[in-house]
Amino acid sequence: MPADDPAAARVAAAELGALPDGGRRFRRWVELEAWVRSALAEAWWEQTFPNAPVEVDVQRRSRGATFSAAHVVEDGSSAVIWIRSGSWDAVTVVHELAHVAARSGPGRGADPHGSEFVAALESLWRRHLGVQAWAALVQALEPREPDRQRDRRRSDPGR
Repeated sequence: MPADDPAAARVAAAELGALPDGGRRFRRWVELEAWVRSALAEAWWEQTFPNAPVEVDVQRRSRGATFSAAHVVEDGSSAVIWIRSGSWDAVTVVHELAHVAARSGPGRGADPHGSEFVAALESLWRRHLGVQAWAALVQALEPREPDRQRDRRRSDPGR
């Protein structure tokens, strides 16, 4: 994970914990492309992400690539997502679509996996991966708080 994106590891761990198998696997590249086109053509996409592009080019990266990625052009009119061969699963595709929806990613700001990205990711998970997967993701993304009961018992000398 990039050193300049501390949230990337947290998001990746949450996705893996929420849906360890990656969700739906696309067997053929044309299925993946068709799924992305269908997701972008829904009225829901424009209603939920009114500033996000609907023109998104989907490109295949080689198996030797170490990551998938997304880029929105400067004026926000279009985007491209690159999906690494071997990562043809719904979690990866939805992750990259969240970058498009949030208009985040390399060169777009200090925190490409920040709150706008996470909000887009959660919306996309609920819509495309289901309520149970979405709930698991939301829970996995919640900051962990120490067990207050345990801390209280340790600090109470009367117990």
